[in-house]
Amino acid sequence: MERQSVDLSKYSYFSSLSGSALTALSERIEIVNYPAGTVIVQEGAVGDAFYFVKEGQLEVTSRSPAGLEAKLAVIGREQGFGEMALLTCSIRSSSVTAVTDVMLYRLQKKDFEEMVLNDFAFRSILLRKTEDYTQINKIKTLQPFALLPPEKMCAVMEKMAEKEYGPGEDIIVQGEKGDAYYIIKSGRVSVLKKKKADEEYRRVAELGEGDAFGEEALIRDDPRNATCRAVEKTTVYVLHKADFNGIIKAAFLENIFPEEISADTYLDEYIVIDARVPAEYEEEHIYGAQNIPVEVLRQECAGFDKSKQYITYCLNDSRGMVAAFLLKNRGFNAKCLRGGMSGWPGRLVTGSDIVHMPTQ
Repeated sequence: MERQSVDLSKYSYFSSLSGSALTALSERIEIVNYPAGTVIVQEGAVGDAFYFVKEGQLEVTSRSPAGLEAKLAVIGREQGFGEMALLTCSIRSSSVTAVTDVMLYRLQKKDFEEMVLNDFAFRSILLRKTEDYTQINKIKTLQPFALLPPEKMCAVMEKMAEKEYGPGEDIIVQGEKGDAYYIIKSGRVSVLKKKKADEEYRRVAELGEGDAFGEEALIRDDPRNATCRAVEKTTVYVLHKADFNGIIKAAFLENIFPEEISADTYLDEYIVIDARVPAEYEEEHIYGAQNIPVEVLRQECAGFDKSKQYITYCLNDSRGMVAAFLLKNRGFNAKCLRGGMSGWPGRLVTGSDIVHMPTQ
């Protein structure tokens, strides 16, 4: 660690500081070096310093409510970090880890407060940055976005809109054409279904903050297969179909072709999931496949083993794609069998009507 006077005037980050504040600040900065892999800021710790990157690259991550490590950003030369916890007197909201060897300028908390916060213009800039970062951080830790690369997250933020629904108001209606993807910012949503002969809906699930819905109709290009109704005052983020397809679907839907799979060893390498309803599975299925309908998969996949590789399928591609998408954006290594069972050249057998679950 080295303390010396540093010329900060050449960095645009500090351009709003007055001359006297800039001089005083430069005399209190320490130069610190960290090797690649060092965790410099730990999520949940008390903020004790502000950092500015002189050389190297760092990664900012945060844990989502579901326990996934969300990659929030990659930061490099002439960027700062660590100010939010100091400005808000709160614990660190994310971790910062050195991707390469790094050289940083470090300003201890007491010096940050004394030298920086007394400069009104710079304080205003930092507060605006903190507000923007807080919003991005909160959205990034919601389940659908936790594993989305930072550059795609920026595209999502530009395209996404907020919409509010009152208690009992329908967000999507069964049978209508799917045109948007929804993520719950706050509130609760009931998922309701009814068959043609039914007069009343039956509730099949209830969703809360961070949960997403509406992807199935977009991926399959089918009408909505359920009604989603606000239980209480609910605010959702809305992403229209074209943006969902171009950003979210493209990031979380990966295909695998039958010719890429060994007919002799595929059951040693993969857990194969038939995403159809039990009656279809019972009629015919790929040898060794486990029957987990999409509706069951959505609710139960949290208990699956993330060290395994998964292949999902249906008769063609539609439900197999939904299943692969749901698993992939929850952190599983999952691919959809291109062409589904119709394109499978291997062994097909009749099965049982038992629903199997690949737990850890």
